[in-house]
Amino acid sequence: MIGAGLGGLTSAAKLSHSGKYEVTVFERMSFAGGRFTQHDHDGFQIPTGAVHTIPHGRKGPFAKLILGKRNKGGLDLGKRGVEFLPTTKFAGMRREGKHYAANSVYGLLPWFPLKNTLNMPRLLASRAKIPWGQETMDGRTWLSKMFTNDFIDFLDAFSNFAISLRFDQMPASTVARMLQNSFWSDRPHIPKGGCKGVIDGLRSELKNNGVRVKLSHEITEILPGSAEEETKENRFCIGVRRRGRESPTWIGADSIIHNGGHPNLLSSLSDEFEISEGIRDQVENTQAVGGIGFVFSLDDKIPQRDSGVTMIPGKERVGGYIIPTFSEPALAPEGKHMMITHQYVPDPSVKSEISKGRDDIFEAVPWLSDHGEELCVHTYHRNWPCNRAPMGAELPADVGVEGIRLVGDGVKGHGWMMIEGIAANVPDAVRDVSMAMDS
Repeated sequence: MIGAGLGGLTSAAKLSHSGKYEVTVFERMSFAGGRFTQHDHDGFQIPTGAVHTIPHGRKGPFAKLILGKRNKGGLDLGKRGVEFLPTTKFAGMRREGKHYAANSVYGLLPWFPLKNTLNMPRLLASRAKIPWGQETMDGRTWLSKMFTNDFIDFLDAFSNFAISLRFDQMPASTVARMLQNSFWSDRPHIPKGGCKGVIDGLRSELKNNGVRVKLSHEITEILPGSAEEETKENRFCIGVRRRGRESPTWIGADSIIHNGGHPNLLSSLSDEFEISEGIRDQVENTQAVGGIGFVFSLDDKIPQRDSGVTMIPGKERVGGYIIPTFSEPALAPEGKHMMITHQYVPDPSVKSEISKGRDDIFEAVPWLSDHGEELCVHTYHRNWPCNRAPMGAELPADVGVEGIRLVGDGVKGHGWMMIEGIAANVPDAVRDVSMAMDS
């Protein structure tokens, strides 16, 4: 297993349940969890990327994988103390200085002209379970045939917050399916203890099943097993370099689940593995998606008292924010709250984008200047992006090498966003490498 992000750890846990395989996870960073964990900062649990949010609550692929019973394909991590707490509202909106909050998707509709309510069945019934092929229509153009601009702006702010893209940057079928999955889902949930609560549960499960997680170990090369004498009985020979050492050691493996993105996999593969030019071109032409997130400390006198994701339609940069401490107070010191924002990055000048995002959030939330203090700002780009592949890219989990599959945010199922997309792909990847090992 290469990479101890969410995809790598969940894949390792599923493989370990069979009891048939020796599983080891190698991670180049000094911590496990990737962008789905957190670090303590004076009692505030600052996320490394995710915003302590499970988008589709208990009805999405993530909950089915993490909390589902083992006989139904889940990891049953409830027994490891993993728990999901519902947000106090389904979603919210700030518009023209006023805060709105709804308990369900249908509670959103009265905020907008009646045309949107009447056309909602058309969106939910659209045949978007698979991509529409060589699409020429973007998501915003398609939505504009049914909905008013103010409603589209609200949904577009949600897309900005969740996946760092605007609707006009995605194919119509991707937008349709993403909205369908969101509208048919449960309200969002917050993991008890934050993202790290899930990672701790996974680490406990892996330890119990004899899986080793080796941090600060970088993969340098992936060669055929015959490359070294000690790995000749294996399909692959993998170079592993521990931090602080110049030379790698060689280990053998019969299958690999890779959680580090397509470019990193292809750069480590020996030329002896044949990768089609079509896949190489698709990977090379797929641009990772960046983003920026602010984290604020809030006092307990703030006028907004809910943990639903609050969208800010019409803003130049920031899509929205969440105050998860109204569901999970342990994410901040006693008497404090924590706000997390997110924005897409249309310009590579990160410093300029940070400034524009800061202006957006203070303009949209007037009480923030009196009740909040900026704790940090995170930028996600280069080899630490928000998404290694944007929604709609549909990069393959199989690059054509028997025994290798990819997981993670570069391989999300059609229309599944964030961690839901990662979870949706894990069962298939585990099934495929299991079949390769058993053959």
